Amino acid sequence: MEMSRPLRLGILVLAFAFLWLASPGIVTDNGLWPLALLGVACWARAASAPGRWAAGIEFLCASVGWGFLLSWGAEVAPQTMLFIGPGHGLYFLCQGWALRRLRAKLPLVLAAPAAWMLFETLRAMLEPPFGLSWMRLGTYLNDTSWIVGSARVWGTGGLSLALAALGGAIADLWERRSGGKSQGTRAWPIALGLLPFVGGIVLTRLVPAPATVDGPRVLLVQPGFEQKRKQSGQAGAMMREQIVLTAEGLAAVEQRGEPAPDLVCWAETMLRIPIVADDLPQALEAGAKLDSWRGDGLDAVWARRALEVERDWIDGLLFGAGKRGGEPVIPPGTRFVSGAEYLRALDGRVRFQNAALLWNGPGEKRVGPAAKLHLVPGAETMLGLEHLEPVRNVILELAGYIPDFLGPVGDDPVLSFSARDGRHYRFGIAVCFDNAFDDAFTGPVKRSDVDFHLVVSNEAWFERTQETEQMLAFSRLAAISSGRSVVRATQSGTSIVFGPDGREVARLVDAEGEDEMVRGTLYATVPVPVGARSPFEAAGDGHDRPAPIPYVRLELLWLALWTGLPLLALLWALRAAPRRLPGNEPG
Repeated sequence: MEMSRPLRLGILVLAFAFLWLASPGIVTDNGLWPLALLGVACWARAASAPGRWAAGIEFLCASVGWGFLLSWGAEVAPQTMLFIGPGHGLYFLCQGWALRRLRAKLPLVLAAPAAWMLFETLRAMLEPPFGLSWMRLGTYLNDTSWIVGSARVWGTGGLSLALAALGGAIADLWERRSGGKSQGTRAWPIALGLLPFVGGIVLTRLVPAPATVDGPRVLLVQPGFEQKRKQSGQAGAMMREQIVLTAEGLAAVEQRGEPAPDLVCWAETMLRIPIVADDLPQALEAGAKLDSWRGDGLDAVWARRALEVERDWIDGLLFGAGKRGGEPVIPPGTRFVSGAEYLRALDGRVRFQNAALLWNGPGEKRVGPAAKLHLVPGAETMLGLEHLEPVRNVILELAGYIPDFLGPVGDDPVLSFSARDGRHYRFGIAVCFDNAFDDAFTGPVKRSDVDFHLVVSNEAWFERTQETEQMLAFSRLAAISSGRSVVRATQSGTSIVFGPDGREVARLVDAEGEDEMVRGTLYATVPVPVGARSPFEAAGDGHDRPAPIPYVRLELLWLALWTGLPLLALLWALRAAPRRLPGNEPG
């Protein structure tokens, strides 16, 4: 039966209003998954019904709904909302079309999760701007201890399936109650919708989080600068303030009688001096140059001076060695990691990376870079369009700079260090936007195994918007689905430690209980998993680590299932489709 345009519009407005209200940071810090479930049910009921202007109404509602959900983007550049909302609207336009085709042959309890999973997975797999792994349906279940543990087996996608199937079942029941004549209005599809949900609850109990022991002690330093100050050109003053804050945090640890930390962590680009590759001076002498839009004046003399400045700040002021040496801020045996802009030569061009680097002590060679994996379109990359002068002129007018950062080029995303007790640790690096992507966490565990993850982030752009709570939800799910603790060191967001089970270990808060845009330090012990490796994976460092948890091993299989099965069902429905959709028959 066709649905009238006003009714479709009303139900879809309700659907996306529920999804917005359910998001972390809107009504509650961790979100309200029952509202998300109602949102899916409303979407399935309205989008499955044929009728005039169906695609246009779905596009409009999804564009506005996602504009509200990601409204924090307007804090950086309001014009981005012209792309963020409509981009998601296109996905839901396609998702609604697929649902109506699947609905011709399947009950909503099967058709709704198939359509939802197909396009949500594609959106998460495709690199921005063509996709965006942000606020997947399963994210709404981030704070549900009774089912979220199933992400250890099937990831955030499995949680999405549980909500989408149950939402489809509710839509089936709704359709039956409203007198709709279609397949799938019998009782069994309703029970079928509960199976993934119940399965998630069972998996949570059957597959526990890895057993852990106390790992390295970390000190997270959060200066709480507003973004406008970070862009004000006061680099030296801010560096000195950060060093003073680090000293205060270390002194407080000593006063409490706690052991000195193994690792001091500064956040994304908190090291406010450029860090250059050791071979950059030679590359510049050999003819490497900045791109024309980056200006000139960069030569081997400047690069050698940059290396000296690094030694002055890191070895001298922080570690207390060298010509500026004195009383060390960071005690002997404690390591230092920070986000920084890293300059290197590649194919005759001097390129910039947003990366994290590790310093083990004075005079020792730095470790890294571990570069940002996923660059932000329009802010860090133009996907090669920077080579077109008309495009450069437009972006320069809008942003004031040309976003042309370089992603990883064979860099190892894993940094390693020896703790004060002699134990060796490896940790994966995720830089800011990477926090929203599974592969930033599962990849390091697959390739080389890690003890924990470190997210270095700058969220001062968004101040006290829902962006921070959404990022925390991603971090919690990343910890669960990778089986490793996630340490978040932010410049002005929320600095926090999640254990491998997703539980909060420690959080930086001020005297009023605020955890965003606050100044302070957080001292915490990071839980790390224990267990023997397989005989084929020798640790080589005297520190046994467990085999990756199920989701890390099965991730590609799940992605294939979330896309392959719905595509097969859609092809079958299209080949077998009658000339008219159910409900369009005369009479």
